Amino acid sequence: MTSPSTTTTVAEKPKPHVRIRGKDIPVVLPNRRDPRLRLSAIIFTLQFLGQSVLGFKLSIAQILVTILVCGLAEGVMTYRSAHMLVWPASGILTGNSISFILRASGTKHGDWWSLRGIQFFVLAAVVSLLAKHLIRPWRGKHLFNPSNIGIVATLLIIGPARVFPQYLWWGRYGSGPVLAAMAVILFGGYWVLKPVRMHAMVTAFLATFAVVVGIYALAGRNFVAIWHQGPISGMSYWVDIVCSPELLIFVFFMISDPQTAPKSPRGRLMFGVGTALVAAALLLPQSTEFGIKLSVLSSLTFTCALVPFIEGAVARRQARAAGTTPATMPARRRLTAAVLTPTVVAAAIIALAAPIDTSTLIGNKGVVNIERGLTGSRNPQ
Repeated sequence: MTSPSTTTTVAEKPKPHVRIRGKDIPVVLPNRRDPRLRLSAIIFTLQFLGQSVLGFKLSIAQILVTILVCGLAEGVMTYRSAHMLVWPASGILTGNSISFILRASGTKHGDWWSLRGIQFFVLAAVVSLLAKHLIRPWRGKHLFNPSNIGIVATLLIIGPARVFPQYLWWGRYGSGPVLAAMAVILFGGYWVLKPVRMHAMVTAFLATFAVVVGIYALAGRNFVAIWHQGPISGMSYWVDIVCSPELLIFVFFMISDPQTAPKSPRGRLMFGVGTALVAAALLLPQSTEFGIKLSVLSSLTFTCALVPFIEGAVARRQARAAGTTPATMPARRRLTAAVLTPTVVAAAIIALAAPIDTSTLIGNKGVVNIERGLTGSRNPQ
């Protein structure tokens, strides 16, 4: 043993900080073990493929501005609440995700520095960050996936004549660029999901969704898309929806957000199955790719609002199995308390508005004409 007189004191490593106007402000730098860095690396790789070989109708300027707005807004909001300068990993990821999915009509591949429709990207960024920092009705955590709610709100508010989500398919089946992108998505999905243990939830979603959409295909459902001649039906209906890169992006990298998905394994399975059923129900009557993609995105907005109820149901089930009774207030008092809470009311309005507004696309001739290339707003390359 070492005697007290010979004990060596190890100086604690000073934490990063900056001094502004005589005040020390802590600084939180990027952490290489942060799982968000893995996801950002995957999205940036897909962005590179989109700009180089996949022909994405997206400019570098649109990507950079969206990331910059989200990063700055995240940094400012975090400083105001925590009085620290924190590397805005979440804001950068949100901006990258928005620009990866959202498109402004009229933007062509190769318009590297075009700012066409940049106001729509900024709108999505602002909605995402406001929803994250203002709508926290449950245990102080944000309820909605930030990029998801920003994209859904922008698509619904602005409309298909001026904005649209990235196409389900990014090129011909089996082409080199598409195969490369699919390899990145599948490898990236495993790489990102492993540390957060989301594989079971993702599998539950894909299995449920594949079965239900398969039934739709057998029943003769079809849809039109600007990248395809004529209606898409039969086996192509199933493949073009269930196996599309965009659906895999949604499943691997959006619904699997650890901050908005349930924490318990049972809750995650319920969340995966529930999101799949809501998505399938919303897309059933849709006859356009815009409607199908918005149905899938809106399903997550709806089910995120149900996470507190899912976690509550799981907790009560576990308590009964353990022979204990969880301490909860009566249902009537819980409902009254919720109604009197502005954030809960806002969450309920958003959750219900997304699927209701999505349903208004059914039979919308304007959207059908756009998807068939009968207007000048979204001409294919």
